[in-house]
Formats: sequence, structure tokens, C-alpha cells
Amino acid sequence: MIKKIQQDFSYYSHEFKDNYRKGVHRLRTILASRAQAQAFVSNAGGTAVVLGYEPETPDKNAQELYALLAASPYIDDAVQTFLGSIYEAGAESQDAMYSDSARCLEILHDPVMSRAAGAGTVSAGKWIATLAGQSCNLYRDMNAVAASDIAMTAVAASETAMEAVISGTIALNAVAASKTAMTAVAANETAMAAVAASRVAMSAIIGNSTALNAVVTSSVAMAAIIGNSTALNAVVSSSTAMAAVAASQTAMAAIASSQTAMAAIASSQTAMAAIASSQTAMAAIASSSTAMAAIIGNSTALNAVVSSSTAMAAVASSNTARTAITNSATAKNALASSPLKTTVTKGNGNGWENRTIRNGMGYLISCYNANSGGEAGSTWYKLDGAQTSQPAGTTNVGKFFTSSLAIYWWSSTSSVTYIPC
Repeated sequence: MIKKIQQDFSYYSHEFKDNYRKGVHRLRTILASRAQAQAFVSNAGGTAVVLGYEPETPDKNAQELYALLAASPYIDDAVQTFLGSIYEAGAESQDAMYSDSARCLEILHDPVMSRAAGAGTVSAGKWIATLAGQSCNLYRDMNAVAASDIAMTAVAASETAMEAVISGTIALNAVAASKTAMTAVAANETAMAAVAASRVAMSAIIGNSTALNAVVTSSVAMAAIIGNSTALNAVVSSSTAMAAVAASQTAMAAIASSQTAMAAIASSQTAMAAIASSQTAMAAIASSSTAMAAIIGNSTALNAVVSSSTAMAAVASSNTARTAITNSATAKNALASSPLKTTVTKGNGNGWENRTIRNGMGYLISCYNANSGGEAGSTWYKLDGAQTSQPAGTTNVGKFFTSSLAIYWWSSTSSVTYIPC
């Protein structure tokens, strides 16, 4: 004889699957009525039709039916009914269902059951608490787990619990939105290794300011991100993520010292736009020979730096950066074409003049001395008080000054080209 659960499964299969479009409409109608919804989520055969499809082989409306039920206020009851039909010992209550750690592991390793357990706020919280070695009856739901320092410390340290967190939208979003949860995750190598390896998890982190701030202010978290190409690419391609990274001394210290991270940053216009416009980021870049080598070695990065007044101020302030620039013909060529450059022409008639061009930092690109004959040998420029003779014609200088640029010239058409920093 066919059991009732099988009969119900067959009935709801016909209702939901004989016509895919009408099946979705039928479930929507059921969920719109409290009485009908409660009756449905108490039916093991019916919930099995919606929650029991194989993730790898959905039919034409399986995902839409699942999404409707998952978004409804009845999802936890539906999950309990569905799993209770599989585990009779846990059918009594959610605490009974998730109190058995072996059962929770079994659920985790089954793609259908783990998807179901992760779909409800209550079921996800109690399931993940047990996977982390906690008593599930101490936590009302996933939000309670995420708000608990004790629970989240345990979750972050558990590979199995983190696997469950990352596999479910409910848990992942709850963790990402909780400062307590993200502090625990960002400080734990196990947790961050799991997060960094998951595109879904990284998307959730980047999309939530609480989570993103926790990650970029943690050296453990940044090490995990830098060490995983999935995570690193997600960060450098996101203007939101890079804005947070560029504003964090912790994040920038990790990035500036890593050839891997700097290679990724330097190749990304999005990343370099954030870096070049941030004083915090450029201070870290300019003080690191590793970072400066990456910048100079990539035209995208170099052009971003020489086009930004913020970036150039940081470069001019750092002996490390100045040395790297002045030792590179590539960098000097880029500076010579910088949109920041300005040209000052004497322009007040022929006659000797000692003029201070700039008080402050800058980069002297070139001097043009229109004089000839005896006047040429008398013309000079001073960088930070150090005088250099200026012959006739154009002299490509390519040097930084940190306090002042002055010039002594005669011809009205003589000029000096520099970048104020």
C-alpha cells in the first residue's frame, strides 16, 4: 500500500509540476493564506516536492518554487516537516532535530538537506550552533548565533560550521551584518580561509559595510584575501571594497608588502583609482619598495599615480618613492607627460631675475634657457637651495625637491616645467 507521504508527494507534484507556470501561481496562492500555508508546511509530501529537488538537476520551476517558500514566514516550519520525515527522532522539535551532532554532520554532507537546513533562520542557527560544538537550545535563531561572541568564536574556529555558514544565504547574511560575528570571523584563519575561497562569501562581505570594515582592519583577514586569487580579484575589481581597503592602514600595510597583492592592484584601474586618491593608501605605497616597483612596472598604475595630486604628494614625501622614481626612466617619462605638470615662463622682459617658482614639494621636469653666449653660463636653478648651472636650450632635469624651486634667468622666453606636489 502506498504510504500517505507518497500519496501527498504525488498530489503536490501534479499540482506544482503538471503546468510549471500555474504550479508557481498555486504555491503563491497557498502561501498567501495563513491557514492554507500552515496546512501545506505541515505536509511532508508537499514540502518534499519543493525542498527535495536535487540542486544539480532542477526542473523548470523548482528554483522558483523554492524561492517562494524560502522567502515566506513559514520556511522554518516547512524545513522541520521535511527533515522530520527523514529523521523521526528529530521530528518533535527543532531543538531535537539539531541537538545530535552526528545528524547535523550528515545533513551538512547532503546537498538537499543542507540547503533545506540553511533556508530558515531558526533551522540555520540551531544547525550551525551544533556544528560549532554549541548547544543549539541556547540560541533562538541564526541572528542570535551571530550576536553571540561565544558562539561566533566557536563557529569561526570550525571548518564544518563555516562550511554551513557559507553555503546558506540566511547564515551568511546574518554573519556579514553582525559586528560581533565578523570580528570573530576576520580574526580567525580557519574562517577567513573559507570566506576567501568562496565567491558568494566574498560578495556578501563586500556588499555589507560592517563585514567589509571588519575584514580590512584585520591583518589575519587581509592575509587570507591576499593569499587567495578568488578573494583578491573580488576586492580589486570592486570600487566599494577598494575604497575600504585604501582607507585602512592595516589593509594597505598588508597589500604594500605583498608582490602578489600589488601585481593585482597595479593591473586594475578600479583599484588604482581608489589607491591614488587616498592619502592613507599612498602613504603605504610610497614607503614600500615592493609597492613602488609594482607601480612603476605597470603602466595602468603608474599613470594613475602621476595623474593624482594626492598620490604625487605622497611620492614626494617619501625618500623610498623618490628614489624609485628617479632611478626609473619609465617613471620619469610618465612624469614628463603628467597632466599635473605646469610651465612657468619668465615673460616680464629680458633682464636678470632671481625668482622662487615654488615653496614646497614638487618634481622638476625640465628647464628651458633661451639665452646664448655669455648669459647662458650665468643661468641656474636651485632645488632645495642646491644650485645647478643651466646651459642654453632645454635641460631634462627629472628630480624632486622637498622645500623649494628657484631659478635665475635672463630671457623673457625662458621657462621651467614642473609638477607641484
